[in-house]
Amino acid sequence: MTQIIIKLDEKALLVAIDEKLDAIASNIFANSQQLIVERGIIDEGTLLKSGNLNREYLQKTIIYSAPYSDAIEFGRLPGSMPPVDALKAWVKRKGIASDEAEVSRIAWAIAQDIKTSGIDPRPFLSPAVEMELVKIQSR
Repeated sequence: MTQIIIKLDEKALLVAIDEKLDAIASNIFANSQQLIVERGIIDEGTLLKSGNLNREYLQKTIIYSAPYSDAIEFGRLPGSMPPVDALKAWVKRKGIASDEAEVSRIAWAIAQDIKTSGIDPRPFLSPAVEMELVKIQSR
C-alpha cells in the first residue's frame, strides 16, 4: 500500500489566499484606472484621482468616491435633474460659453436633456473585474 497524507496549515493557507486576493484586487484597480483613461472618462481627473484600493485581511475594496462615479459606471435613468452648478462649471471648462447668462442657459438645457433622456453608462469598474476574471479562468 502507498499513501500520502496532505495536511493543511490553515494560517499559511489563509495568508497565501490573502496575498492572491491582494494581487487580483490590484490588477482590477489598475485596469479600472487604465479604462478611465482609454475611454476618455476624464474632465479634470477627479474620477481617476478618487479611486482607492482598501486592503484588509481577506477583504479588498475598490472605491471611486467621486460623487458622479455611479452615474458613469451605471448610467442615469431619465426623470431626475442632475446638478446644474456642476454642468455650469463643465460648460466653462470646455470653453462652450463664457458669458454667465449663456453658461446658465446651456447648463440648464443640458440638465433638462439629461432629465428627459438619462445618461448611457460608461462602465470602467465592471469591465476591469471581467478582464481579471478572464485572466484567472485562462490559467
